[in-house]
Amino acid sequence: MTEFTPQNARYLGLLDDAEDGPLPDLSLSLIAAEMALGEVADGVVITDRDGRVRYSNPVVGELCGSLVGLLPGQRLEGSLPLVDGEGQPLNLALGASGEADVILSRREFNAHIQRDAGDRLDVSVKVNALRDGTRFDGFVVVLRHTSDARRISSRLSWQNSHDALTRLPNRQSFEHALQGVLCTATGPKQHHILLYLDVYQFKVVNDSLGYSAGDALLVALAGILTRSLGEGDLLGRVGSDEFALLLRDCTLEEARRIVTRLREAVSGFVFEWEDSETRPALSIGAVSVDSHAPPASQLLASANDACSAARDQGRNRVKFFSDSRKALEKRRESTWLAEIHAAIREDRLLLYRQPVVALQDKNRVHHYEVLVRMQGRDGDVISPGVFLPAAERYGMIDEVDRWVIRNIFRYMALEQRSGAGGFHYAINISGISLGDEFFADFVLGELTEAGVAPSRVQFEITETSAINNLDRALVFIHKLRAAGCSFALDDFGRGASSLAYLRQLPVDYLKIDGSFVRNMLEDEIDSAMVSTVDHLAKRMGISTIAEFAETPELLEKLRRMGVDYAQGFGIAAATCLPEISGPRPAQTS
Repeated sequence: MTEFTPQNARYLGLLDDAEDGPLPDLSLSLIAAEMALGEVADGVVITDRDGRVRYSNPVVGELCGSLVGLLPGQRLEGSLPLVDGEGQPLNLALGASGEADVILSRREFNAHIQRDAGDRLDVSVKVNALRDGTRFDGFVVVLRHTSDARRISSRLSWQNSHDALTRLPNRQSFEHALQGVLCTATGPKQHHILLYLDVYQFKVVNDSLGYSAGDALLVALAGILTRSLGEGDLLGRVGSDEFALLLRDCTLEEARRIVTRLREAVSGFVFEWEDSETRPALSIGAVSVDSHAPPASQLLASANDACSAARDQGRNRVKFFSDSRKALEKRRESTWLAEIHAAIREDRLLLYRQPVVALQDKNRVHHYEVLVRMQGRDGDVISPGVFLPAAERYGMIDEVDRWVIRNIFRYMALEQRSGAGGFHYAINISGISLGDEFFADFVLGELTEAGVAPSRVQFEITETSAINNLDRALVFIHKLRAAGCSFALDDFGRGASSLAYLRQLPVDYLKIDGSFVRNMLEDEIDSAMVSTVDHLAKRMGISTIAEFAETPELLEKLRRMGVDYAQGFGIAAATCLPEISGPRPAQTS
């Protein structure tokens, strides 16, 4: 029987890329196993002596056609849908009593996975004993696509639907799964609960301890929440510090008990980082999900709204809304709607900038991206991740866009007059503004009034907003390019339609989505994606910009790869626009 130990892990086929390098320091602890096995292209399940799942890596879920995969505590027998060559169910019958008889005879064999969608996936199966010294401790089951191409395709599919940091389903795939539940939940007795969870004052951790600490905290919390899942429940990361949890076949009273357990589990956790200790807390909003529920996107917005109400009440609070739509309307009228209006009226929006440097020219600043913040009534600076989604949801983002356009053009004109330099600036345009037939004329009018050279202005549009408003986007791009402005397609690679529409969009720059760039030193597939996008762009005469360039090593690899420009904390964080002597830009009403 093959043992799972650091000395022979390579020969179990778990680490395909290990032949040319030193053997990783694998431990039998599940924490170390998760770190090592989360990156491989094969499905890996670790069980206890009785065949109950202790760990299942992300690829298992992809192989089974499930966002969640196998949950800790499930019996592998009956949970892994294996069939033999005759199409009959095949149980591994893992367990201490069957170790000698069954496992030896089925150490390695071929089978199919019968997926929920009805298709069958060919896999090879390896079952190995897990030992801690001489003590038998469980099993390792390795599932491998019989086709290398399918293995790579499976990995890419998983990456598109999951968050790279926490390995949970991302917002897009969570919303898709939620919509699937809504489409099938037609019975009057079917009832679910959607929870929206926000890490209370997460910004304090990032600001005081750094982004690495913030990432580590999110991973730890994702683990705590995952261990609280029931069979059929779905957990996803839907924002920077936000999670969504769908409790299937759950009453409101049951949800209250589950929420209590979640709060207690998180409250009892002490996050240690270097010499500091932090006790995290959650703000939780909940809405009902039944046959009369609105679409998934609106449900998530309503749950987020409930979560915001909980956060406003203080630390570790929960807010339940029985009618999420009425709650959303009430929240619109009483909070963000008024606050964003007031911030624009009182000139409490702030302009920041982050440099974009030329990698092939000694990291010289090529241009700045313009970013917007809000100054709260108490003087605190509010992150765009807090108020911009609300502005989009409530149809106010176009007012924010117009404020940014007007004020950055005045600032650029002031730069010219003061002799402070003529920097180039990239300005983000929302999908709502892109679809406004009058917005292009507004921009041209402000550009003319300010007297700013159009060649100094670049506009960034996301591929999603461009595709959703393709006709209007083309009109906007052609008008502003004719005037001398340039364009960048932001978040390229995140959407599934990127390549199909790229030929139709006359852009000057592609901003490679940061989710690929950030992990490309550790992930060969991410690195290949960045290289492919850069090569494609070069063939089309388009320059490339890499987002999330956070370390010198990453910058150097991007430079060697041939990427033109980079932006991220490895270069500089966003800062407020520098003061310029001379008349201040006029306030807007």
